[in-house]
Parts: sequence; C-alpha cells; structure tokens
Amino acid sequence: MIHHTPSTQPCLPNDKKGQPMIAFLQEMLTLSCSHDSRAKRGRGRPATFCLQQLWLGVLIGILQQASSLRQIWRLLTCDALGSFPMLLVTYEGMRDRLLSAGTEPLQALFEEISAHLRERALARPSSALPLAPFASQVVALDETTFDKLKRLTSDLREVAPTDAAHLQPGKLAGLFDLRAQQWIRLQFRADVLAGCNTGILLLLEGLQRGSLILADLGYFAFPWFDYLTQQGYFWISRLKERTTYTIEQVFYQDEANGVLDALIGLGANRSDRTANAVRLVQFPVQGVLHSYLTNVLDPQQLPMLEIAQLYARRWDIELAFKTLKREVGVALWWGANCTMVLVQLWIALILAQLLHALQVEVALQAEVETYDVSMHLLVELLTITPPQPQPLIVYLAERGRFLGLIRPNRRIKIAVPAREPEHICSQFQGEPPPRRARYAQRNGHPRKTVFSSRFTSHFLL
Repeated sequence: MIHHTPSTQPCLPNDKKGQPMIAFLQEMLTLSCSHDSRAKRGRGRPATFCLQQLWLGVLIGILQQASSLRQIWRLLTCDALGSFPMLLVTYEGMRDRLLSAGTEPLQALFEEISAHLRERALARPSSALPLAPFASQVVALDETTFDKLKRLTSDLREVAPTDAAHLQPGKLAGLFDLRAQQWIRLQFRADVLAGCNTGILLLLEGLQRGSLILADLGYFAFPWFDYLTQQGYFWISRLKERTTYTIEQVFYQDEANGVLDALIGLGANRSDRTANAVRLVQFPVQGVLHSYLTNVLDPQQLPMLEIAQLYARRWDIELAFKTLKREVGVALWWGANCTMVLVQLWIALILAQLLHALQVEVALQAEVETYDVSMHLLVELLTITPPQPQPLIVYLAERGRFLGLIRPNRRIKIAVPAREPEHICSQFQGEPPPRRARYAQRNGHPRKTVFSSRFTSHFLL
C-alpha cells in the first residue's frame, strides 16, 4: 500500500557526493523509458512512481554496499535522487512494485545498455587485449558459486547452517570478452554440485567461429578439445598432470633449460586419445615448469610468449566474477524469494557491465592497462566524488594516480626464455590428418544423491 506520508527512518545527509555517477546511471536508464509501459499491471491503484526511479535507487544502493532492500528504501524516501523527487511510499509498497515488475524489463534494460556500450566502444578502436589478432573474439570461460542465502523463510530455517548446497542459490557460468571487458554469455545454474562441464556446449551458442577460448583445468577433456577444433574455435589450456601424449613434430627444443614447442597427439593409448593434433609449449618460470596446450599449431601465428600472456589474461574472468560478488552486492542477498534473487542478480549484471566499461575508458584515457585501474577503488570513488566541471572519466584519469585508482598491477610478469636459433628444429609443415578418436570414460561415477533446488537453471544472456 502506498501512503503519502514522509518516512521517519534516519537519512543520510545530502552532501551531493557521488552526483556524477548518479547522473551517469540516470542517463543510462533513460534508454529504457518505454519499459514501464510494457510491465504488466494488475488490478488496483496505478503506481505513483516509475521503475526507473526504483532501479536508480537500487543501483546506487548496490554501489554503497547496501546490506538489505530496506536500506535502499530509506535512500529513496529520505531525499531526492538525481532528477527524481523524494519517494513517498512504504517499504512493502516498494518491494511489491519491484517483485511485480519481475526480471523481463531488467533484461530489456540490460540489452539496451549493452548495445549502447558497444556503440561507445566502436568509437574508440583501441582494445583492452591487443593479442591474437587472428581471432574474431578472445573469451574466457569459467563459473563461480554464489554465497549462501539468508535463512529468512521457513523452509530455509529448517536447513542446517552447514548445508551449503541447499543454502546456495546456484552457480553462474559464463563467457567474458577480454577485448571489450564485457559479459557476452551467462547461465544461472541451480545445481551447485554439478561439474563445470555439465551443459557446457550451450554456453558456446552464438559465439563467433574463429574465437579464441581460454579455460582452466576444470574443463580439461579430450572430447572437449576435439569438439572446439571441429567447430572452428581456437583454444588454450594448461596441460593436466599425468596426461599422456606422443610427440609428432618438434618446432623448438632446449633440453638444458626445459623449453619445448612441439606438435603432439594427446593420449598415448589407443583406448583414450584425441582425433586432432595439438601444440604443446613448455618452459620453466622460477623453477616451476609451465605447460600449455593449444590448437593454434603454427608457432609463427601464435608465439610462445603470446600463449603465456593470453592464458594469464584468463584471470580477467575471475576478477569479473569478483566484481559481481564483492563490488556490486551479489555476495549478500537481500532475501530468499526466487524473484528477488533474480532481480538483484540482473541489477548487479547491469551495474557490472557499466563498471567494466568505465574501467576500460579510464584506462584508455590514462594510457594504462585495464587492470592497472583498481575496480574496488573505482566503485569507492564513484560514491564519493563531488560534482566536477569536467567529465567523470577525464577527472578519474587525471586524478587517478594521486587517488590510488591507477597503480601498478600486481600480476606476475610473464617472461619466457629467448628463442635461440640453434635450438630451432623445424618449421610448421601443415596440420596433420586427424586420427580415429577414442574417449575413455575416466571422470568417475555419477552422483548418487539427487540435488533439488528452489531455483531453475536458465540463461540470463
């Protein structure tokens, strides 16, 4: 129920801090000005405030690390926000409006904002990842498990606090574009116990042929490698320990220093082997042997150093998940209601896409690497920056080093041994013909327990 009485809850002072970010978010929300009319309205009194005002409050609340939806209600009811007036509505009225709108208008908003960000990216041809120019896209593949739900409902109160499987809403699996620093495919998975390669092929639908896929050892499988190659994708992976292989051709070998670049056939046994040849690259770093696999067979097309540099950028998707879970509030759920969880997830995705775009633009403006711009400090500065006469991105780029926003990153610098001419063994002679593949089922026994979830797996993007 909506009441026209002012809120008596304590309010934060209106010191105009964070106004540049509020203006930027409101500008993005104007892209969805028609979505309010699309939302289904039931019987009763018409709504007295628009969804854009509610979403703006939720976005700002997430940036301010709001611990509950009620805290966002106080933000909206204690003062004006952006160009919107102070909201005169009860907490229950605001919550009901959010739930009745559902996720459909948020999905449409996400798509329009993503399209707008793509147009902005086209205006600046610079890429956050200049490596592998032969690939149509460079993407990282991974998944993450969400934190526990609050035990707010009766069914969850009966669950033991140690039963993480039933207190966790699920997992998020996705593809992250390393050049644009944007999510391009995301799937909400309800079964938190399922392996990461369960239903993995669905994540590749719509991915451009010729894309380069980076994935960790959780996806290591002979059928997976053959499938990617046969579908026209490039890929890079680490070599799993105790994997057997046969060397077909050596491009470069320095036995004294443990350096090898060779064409191999994965699987030394006829009962378990891949159909397509792959390339193995090995070199030591501070006494630790690093081994990479790729189906880019020509060393001239993808040198050893670029393989290591590309795989190191797989860490970008881990940081993108961290942004979702720590910087935009998905680590702390506002309720156990299914719709509320999905609404919060969609809002977090919208904000994450905007933050990644801002991070890239600040890095380009300051002429530094994307990961030299701290995402954590970017979020903090967006909430405290007072109005400036210059654009927000220009201000952050110019003041970033002084404020600590732009700082040398702590990533390990990739260094590979220099190629010595005397260790070059041969040149790439072309891809060898495929052999007959055999895939031994070595991944263990299926789960004996059946997992039941309060949610349903589905694609978000």
